[in-house]
Amino acid sequence: MEAINYTNTHKSLYDDIALWEKKEGTSFFNKMPLGDNKSPIILDFGYGFGQYLLASAYAFPEGMVYGIEANLVCQNEITKKIQLNSINNIKIINKTAENLQEFQANSIDLMLLYDILHGGNGVMKYMLFEEAQRIIKTGGCLSVLPFHLSNWRDKHGNKKKFTTKMIINEIIEYGFRYEGSCKTKGVHWEKCHTPYYIQKGNITFDMLEKMDVMNFIKV
Repeated sequence: MEAINYTNTHKSLYDDIALWEKKEGTSFFNKMPLGDNKSPIILDFGYGFGQYLLASAYAFPEGMVYGIEANLVCQNEITKKIQLNSINNIKIINKTAENLQEFQANSIDLMLLYDILHGGNGVMKYMLFEEAQRIIKTGGCLSVLPFHLSNWRDKHGNKKKFTTKMIINEIIEYGFRYEGSCKTKGVHWEKCHTPYYIQKGNITFDMLEKMDVMNFIKV
């Protein structure tokens, strides 16, 4: 992949993010373990401000990307971005999810659980694993970006600091095999949208946390 010339200035942070979505983010998704599938059906659960939602839509213009998000601010922001960029292969589903009943069994090629599995009482995490097993096609991919590992919870609701091995062991119990991590690390976008950091006014692209993305194939 050609070098991406990020400005790495706070003033142009959101220009850098948009560049990531169209360049590095597109390359990121093109290297997902999807075989020769050029028109995958993708679900981004908890899309936030939409960096991965948009990048996956750019990567697969012939595919369809569904996004689920409960936060009203995020919903409004991504709606504006979709309209501004004239994107026609994203469908957003705005709700607080207790299940994924909108999706039929074996209907999804790639499901993203990025920076969404921490916090709460742990119930949602295991709901998502169960629903992922149901809706992802055999041979399809569950992709996990596991930030905030000290805030994860086990099946009893107890907070535990999870490790990569613990995550792998949990997810393979739901009928997946671990495929390995992406060559390109996932980006933690939280600081870009947190008032505390925004007010400090010194966030740059290089400051954002990066972490390995974990991919699992449904068997």
